[in-house]
Amino acid sequence: MRPTPAPLRTNLFATLAAATLLVVALLFGGGPRGTGDLIVHLAALPCLALGIVRWRWSDASRLQRAFLAWWLFALALVALQLLPLPPSLLAKLPQRASVLADLASAGIAPAWHPLTLDTWATVRAMLALASFGAMWLLASTLSQTSRTRLLQLGLLVGAVLALFGFAQAAAGQHALRFHAYHHPVGAIGTFANRNHFASLMAMLLPFALAFAADAQRARNRPLAVASFALAIALWLAAALSFSRMGFALASCALVASLALLWLPWERLQPRAPATHSDHHPPTRIANRWLAPALAAAVALLAIAHYAWNGLLQRLQQDPLDDLRWQYLHHGLAVLRDYLPWGSGLGSFPWVYAPAEPVQRTVESFAERAHDDLLQIAIEAGIPGLVLLVAFIALNTVVATSALRNFPMGRGAPAHDHGVRRVVAVALAVPLLHSLVDYPFRTLAIAVLGGLLLAHGSPVRDARV
Repeated sequence: MRPTPAPLRTNLFATLAAATLLVVALLFGGGPRGTGDLIVHLAALPCLALGIVRWRWSDASRLQRAFLAWWLFALALVALQLLPLPPSLLAKLPQRASVLADLASAGIAPAWHPLTLDTWATVRAMLALASFGAMWLLASTLSQTSRTRLLQLGLLVGAVLALFGFAQAAAGQHALRFHAYHHPVGAIGTFANRNHFASLMAMLLPFALAFAADAQRARNRPLAVASFALAIALWLAAALSFSRMGFALASCALVASLALLWLPWERLQPRAPATHSDHHPPTRIANRWLAPALAAAVALLAIAHYAWNGLLQRLQQDPLDDLRWQYLHHGLAVLRDYLPWGSGLGSFPWVYAPAEPVQRTVESFAERAHDDLLQIAIEAGIPGLVLLVAFIALNTVVATSALRNFPMGRGAPAHDHGVRRVVAVALAVPLLHSLVDYPFRTLAIAVLGGLLLAHGSPVRDARV
């Protein structure tokens, strides 16, 4: 038997490492912090090492190089927040003079302190950023086929989480939950926050539909049925989470994916000459829409039967009573106090608490601003906002790059046509959700997002 070539073995190890990180993140990365996050960070170490070894600047596209630069700048910003500063310099930063005065009144001698007001929270932010980047870096060195297989693996894990969510919803209050938080009913999977669970379901839903569309095009009926069934399960799981924004985003992702995958966009393209690879005659539009329409109808009936009462109760709540408005109002005052350099990543709970009037306090502890734009501005100041704008711009370029060769994705394998179309939809879900929540701060969402960014980026594209 001839030995396996070294590059093949290396690719296999890299794919297995990325698959391990993906599965671990989806299963254990939905908690607030603690053991689950530690497991994800440990799984990210081999990916980071392999990604560094495998990365080749000459093989990367301009978009990949730009994203690598963004990631390194983001890590550098976090590292600067951890850099100890002398008391004379620290006192010149916003609100730090009062901190030093409080330390002096407590009998603590002046000493060097970092810019951040919560050192360990900033360290955790750096580890999360490293785990996100490890998936992106390693996945960027894999083939498009390997990344597609990773997405299929993610869908299998998503199916398990959805089924577990169904069991939680059926079991009643406080049943089958790993985290004792404020979401005692509905589907939540292994997550601590139902909004983030719903966001994950919404991110995976477009890919279930994409594989269904590709299977339908290839006349693979069993795979198409299984993919449509998975799409139904993911949408129903998002509804059973009773997350208003999560279910709304899942529904928007469903509609956008149906439009991208089944509308006759090919009629808008110049007709290419037929080749010997065109095994199947074109499907009539009415027949092509029959399967997705039937799947959507089944999903709507299931949602109406199992989830509508819970969703209706959530929708009947007065949106003005939501604590997010209070966080926004007082958070803007905190933002003004800590510009331009911020209070340090992860320090929001401690800088927000003094700004909240005593008469407005409630039992809930404000760990997050529920608006990542606001929280990043508070914690990272103007440099953080610049990096955030750059991140959104890079996501936009990735999305347009994935759609550039729309509808058929020139150069992509046949089974990847649909997947390339819906990358933009999946990436839009956590970005939009971040306006009213913090999904990217959950490692499950962050690691999956890193894979999607790698999958949507071209390997070499001089036009990017």
